[in-house]
Amino acid sequence: MTALLTGNLPLLAGAPNGIKKLRELILELAVRGKLVPQDPNDEPASELLKRIAEEKARLVAEGKVKKQKVLAEIGEEKTPFELPVGWVWCRLSELAVIRGGCTPSMSKSEFWDGGIPWVSPKDMHTGDVADSELKVTQLALVSSGLELVPVGSILLVGRSGILKRKLPVQLTTVPCTINQDLKAISPYQPLLPRYVQLMLMGTERLILVEDVKQGTTVQSIVYDRLFSRLFGFPPLPEQHRIVAKVDELMALCDRLDARQADADSAHAQLVQALLDSLTQARDAEDFAQSWQRLAEHFHTLFNTESSIDALKQTLLQLAVMGKLVPQDPDDEPAIELLGRNGIESEPHELHGWAKTQLGQLGNIYGGSTPNKANGKFWGGNIPWVSPKDMKRPVIHDSEDHVSAKALEETSLKTVPQNSLLMVVRGMILAHSFPVAITARDVTINQDMKALVPPKEICTYLLMYLQAVKSVMVGLVDRSSHGTCKLMSEKLWTHAVSLPPLAEQHRIVARVDQLMALCDQLKARLGEACQVHGNLANALIGQALSGEKQSRAELVDFSAYLISKLASRRTFGRVAHMKLLFLADSHLGLGLMDGYRRHAAGPLDTTIYRVEQRAAQEGLYSTSIEVLKSGQEKVSYHIGANISHSVETAASALGSAQKELNRLIALFEGRKTDDLEAVATLYAVWNDALAGGLHPNDEWLISEFRGNWHEAKERFTPDILGKWLGWMRDKGLVPTGNSAVTKSQAAFLFN
Repeated sequence: MTALLTGNLPLLAGAPNGIKKLRELILELAVRGKLVPQDPNDEPASELLKRIAEEKARLVAEGKVKKQKVLAEIGEEKTPFELPVGWVWCRLSELAVIRGGCTPSMSKSEFWDGGIPWVSPKDMHTGDVADSELKVTQLALVSSGLELVPVGSILLVGRSGILKRKLPVQLTTVPCTINQDLKAISPYQPLLPRYVQLMLMGTERLILVEDVKQGTTVQSIVYDRLFSRLFGFPPLPEQHRIVAKVDELMALCDRLDARQADADSAHAQLVQALLDSLTQARDAEDFAQSWQRLAEHFHTLFNTESSIDALKQTLLQLAVMGKLVPQDPDDEPAIELLGRNGIESEPHELHGWAKTQLGQLGNIYGGSTPNKANGKFWGGNIPWVSPKDMKRPVIHDSEDHVSAKALEETSLKTVPQNSLLMVVRGMILAHSFPVAITARDVTINQDMKALVPPKEICTYLLMYLQAVKSVMVGLVDRSSHGTCKLMSEKLWTHAVSLPPLAEQHRIVARVDQLMALCDQLKARLGEACQVHGNLANALIGQALSGEKQSRAELVDFSAYLISKLASRRTFGRVAHMKLLFLADSHLGLGLMDGYRRHAAGPLDTTIYRVEQRAAQEGLYSTSIEVLKSGQEKVSYHIGANISHSVETAASALGSAQKELNRLIALFEGRKTDDLEAVATLYAVWNDALAGGLHPNDEWLISEFRGNWHEAKERFTPDILGKWLGWMRDKGLVPTGNSAVTKSQAAFLFN
């Protein structure tokens, strides 16, 4: 690994998804020839490729493999990166026999329960393939289209939902057969199968983005694309060195993973133990001592999202235990409040409090599902709430709606405003207890229950049920097939403690205040994590693109673009900013990390200071013209001193200068809107990948139009879909390693 990365290992490993990204980086560096040094004494890979071609020709002549169509010549302009000395470009079909698979008839028992592994995607876990869940017989091998895949082959999942996020690639250690969702890549000799596996793993992100066809439920590899893809191919001795180095570094990542998991577990246990000491305190003195221990180490303890969530849950528990605000002897006792509403209750040990059963606090409603086949029951304007809608504490609307006819002709009932909704059936009850208040009249489905308490205690009751989430989860019954259900007799007989109404108001106000502080703490933590992640991404991008050879600055790269584009009438500040962003992100330059989700696309306001400095140093100047539309257009004018900055940028770019020139040429003659669309799509896509997602086009378009800036809605889904296709064709595909964008709100918060 380069000195750049070795020196920054703690930064990389500690970033969000850091160790996962570190593993990906190791593989990507490996297949680009940047992980181990080249040895001039190694026989060039071109000689190895000749011997492989001879072996392939021999097998074709003997009829052992089919003759393949002649492959197109590899042109220099199509190569994805600059090869190290001794390497050559190749395609998978030049290196190996590629086999498909099939499924022998399941109705023929004589084909199954034999001794030959039959591998399907569900057998592709981790490590090498040594066995499979299902096995076939020798008869199946002879009587169906199955071929025996030799030891040392690489199995590749070609059709599966897992291709949304991962490309399973494994080596065979036993002869086997495969099903139709896999491909077997059996290298010609002499060749190192483990390196071919690394070759695919190190290109995983590009393959998932460029070579996978997105279906509605199942994704599949477009094999023509994959098998025509160019891979860098090193000399055989270097292949061995790369494999050994990758194994060494992956073992290091395993140790980092284990150490981090142990540290995270210990931290979580410590946080919970200290929080439990608050809720389990015997008296006021014990509580004060517990709080003092926690307060002394507050910022050390609450430095993760999970620890802040645990703090919020503890605050809720303290609230409903009467430990968050003092009792007031002048408050009207809760027992009188409940009595006025016809609710039976008993005195509580806390002054003025009362206790009763949850089911005594109001009318109870169940739900149902009107016949889905009857169209007149659906598509109305009455919310029909189901568990999928229970993601917020207040329900204003639902995903599905029913009509007045459904209320008239089915058992469905209207649940009034200010009711409490609870999920009582569903897998979510295995770990949570969703509860919410209705902000309007609604209906509910059969997996829900509603309680209509006196309006004045509704808000406190919501908070109470949120506080006792773990208690409710403990009451849930789980069937043998996994269904979770909270039985009515357990739910409605649960004992509730209620303070006087005035104290309820004080508690709710205090909880709101403390929750807001927790949210601020979490927001600051998120900002810190984002900065950490941006630094790590910049390092990764720099490692992949090569370390800079000179100390070029942002103003130098800006001058480089101006020198090429200032004479174009359509080139203004928006185009300048977007091209800087694409150059920075696509080439991994690490120039800026403050990109905002602006109306015109990714904007880092550093651009204004760059232009001022450029004018002061005589690199270029700007002028502003007011167009007929009333909009201002910035034009650029080349200065006398620009050549030095252009040379500095070119020197820093090295071999990447060719790619930057290609990037500039891609937008020649195009409108500024075109550049804005591509730059924003690139940013949206990169943000998703940086967050561990592998989004499809529909998701990217929705994110672009809905979660960026309202001005983006002018770009139609059809136009954006075409631009995504264009980006893939032109090789403008992000990796998730460049700086992520921030919302305007994040900057305002800072």
